[in-house]
Amino acid sequence: MIEALLNTENVPSELHRLIQEKVEGNPFYLEEVTNSLIESKAIVCAGGRWRITRQITEQGISSTIHGVIGARLDRLEKETKRILQEASVIGRSFFYEILKRVTDLKKNIDDRLSSLERLDFIKARSLDPDLEYVFKHALTQEVVYDGLLIKERQTIHERVANVIEEIFQDRLPEFYETMAFHFKQGKSIKKAVKYLMKSGEKSIKRYAVKESHKYYEEGFTILKEKLDKNNVDNELLIDLLIKWAYVFYYNGDFNGLIDLLNSHKNLAASLDDKGKNGMFNGWLGFAYWMSGECDTAYSFLCKALDLGEETGNQEVIGYACCWLVYNAAELGMLEDAAKFGERAHEISKRYRSDHYLYFKPLAGVALTGYFSGEVSKTFELGEKILKYGQNHSNIRSMALGHTSMGISHMASGDLISASECFQKAIKIVADPVYSIYAKTFLGPTQLLLGRIEDAEITLREPVVFWREFGYGAPGSYAYAFYGIAKIMQGEMNKGLKMIEEAISFCKNNGRKSVHASLEYTMGW
Repeated sequence: MIEALLNTENVPSELHRLIQEKVEGNPFYLEEVTNSLIESKAIVCAGGRWRITRQITEQGISSTIHGVIGARLDRLEKETKRILQEASVIGRSFFYEILKRVTDLKKNIDDRLSSLERLDFIKARSLDPDLEYVFKHALTQEVVYDGLLIKERQTIHERVANVIEEIFQDRLPEFYETMAFHFKQGKSIKKAVKYLMKSGEKSIKRYAVKESHKYYEEGFTILKEKLDKNNVDNELLIDLLIKWAYVFYYNGDFNGLIDLLNSHKNLAASLDDKGKNGMFNGWLGFAYWMSGECDTAYSFLCKALDLGEETGNQEVIGYACCWLVYNAAELGMLEDAAKFGERAHEISKRYRSDHYLYFKPLAGVALTGYFSGEVSKTFELGEKILKYGQNHSNIRSMALGHTSMGISHMASGDLISASECFQKAIKIVADPVYSIYAKTFLGPTQLLLGRIEDAEITLREPVVFWREFGYGAPGSYAYAFYGIAKIMQGEMNKGLKMIEEAISFCKNNGRKSVHASLEYTMGW
């Protein structure tokens, strides 16, 4: 390696010995030591041969890579070192245009960068669409960055974030995560949280729910730890909770969502923005419905609807109606559920970019059709939801479409087609909330097909999610059919007890439609 670095086969013996004894096989350390010896002119090349100009001792070379890099940095000219420091704040890789606007230097920027390239600190990585450089080694960037005072770093981070926001306005989503990082390091709390939330939304759309959770959690922690919170901070916190709710929802974690929202219920109520409070109550009501507590859910959802109507906020009204479809259907208010669905669907036309507000109430109306015996309507809506998902590349809509069609097939007795629809939904969607919903109906279908062991495996996950995360809407239903599987395996007492527990849960929480369905099952 040293021969390759020096482009010679004749390595001076003293250098050969030093490398063997000092570097001990670390290639990065070897490279940095060699560069350091060249820069300090301890070794020079003349006539194609390298020679040593002075005695090389171990005492003259740092025993650590950090030390060697630090010594190299100290030999740089002041302006060259400064531009390298500014680049290190941007990151391991950095765009030329960003550095040009961030740096304190007004001239000779290109010359400084060329010098740093020759010295092997950085290298050009791409020219199209923008000139980009990268630190040759991550450790080099780390050492340069650590050499800056904390206050200096904060100032540069702030500048970097503002420059990105300015020059990349037409492609800003690419930089949400980067701007969140820089604004946070620069201590611009509100902007850091703003871009963490945007990063979370971006991840949700890419179905990266775990990644989204991290962004929202980070933003939440920043706001909670802020000591001098004002009304603007509190409104931002409630905004974050409303958007974060999607993550808990897709993960099927309704215990977590209910606890989080309840702990901030008074704060939401104290805001001057009643529309925001309406959306907050809507999510809390929906979370209670998903947990299986229909009576509690209804009061929160009606409050959300009232606040939406009071303020004329169509989005709040749309979401409240969207969720009231499901809640009213389970409460046995089937006509009201259909009306809520129609209203939500009309409002969704004003928010065409919000796919959820379009397909979610339709799926609720499809479920209402199942409860009321309008099987053909359930199938038609399922097809419509599936087609919408296909046209808009929305996997969640496609999964609900397949599940709704499967419910229709199951109700009409076509168990093979029902099973195929449910399996398609499970196969394409990664979110637990939708896969468990499909499994809740797939399990009973498998039981009716005589595939008892398969049904037991399928139904186990909804039951576990109910117990661990409070996903009770499908979980209690699945629990009853899990009991039927036990009965079919000869465990009569255990199975009957499970069905009775599921019925009791539905009865105590106002779930009349599911209660009626399970009573029928008990009789069967």
